[in-house]
Amino acid sequence: MAVEDLVGGINDPIFGGTPEGKIFDPLGLGQDESALYRRRVVEIKHGRVCMVAFLGMTIGPNDLIQPTHQLLSPSLDLHFDDIPGGIAALGVVPGAGWLQIIALVGIHELTVAKQDYTKVPGEIPTFLSFKPEDPEVFQEKQLKELKNGRLAMIAVLGELMAQQVSGYGTYEQLKLIVEGLPLPF
Repeated sequence: MAVEDLVGGINDPIFGGTPEGKIFDPLGLGQDESALYRRRVVEIKHGRVCMVAFLGMTIGPNDLIQPTHQLLSPSLDLHFDDIPGGIAALGVVPGAGWLQIIALVGIHELTVAKQDYTKVPGEIPTFLSFKPEDPEVFQEKQLKELKNGRLAMIAVLGELMAQQVSGYGTYEQLKLIVEGLPLPF
């Protein structure tokens, strides 16, 4: 798989190509085809994770959806509603919780989401059959997923940094913004 074969508009001037059709690759990251394939697989996977993460950050613990008061860690007397949303949760979740999360993600990576390197980057076997039969439709959907994933990666990073700097969660930040607007009502 060469750089020119990748979905994502690599030759388009908007995405780093030149009007003459030459590829802008000053670091030579596209020289090794197997490394380039791996980078695209990882980019798609990170995009998928960030799309779900942004959804979780948007509808996660807030005034609309309250977490349950059930016990999360009996030894620490920690309840689900004691865990804040966003970046503030990093220091509150116990080590055993992080170990469980990492183990679950690892098992998922090695079984369900394992990439078959004979297939298109990001194409994983699922029982839902998301892949369209028409190659043009599949390429169009791949490009949409790639662009949405890139946007989600930026959105998650921006939201996490805003939470770190301000100390407020997503909805608290929005509330402060709305309260500061000169609205007529």
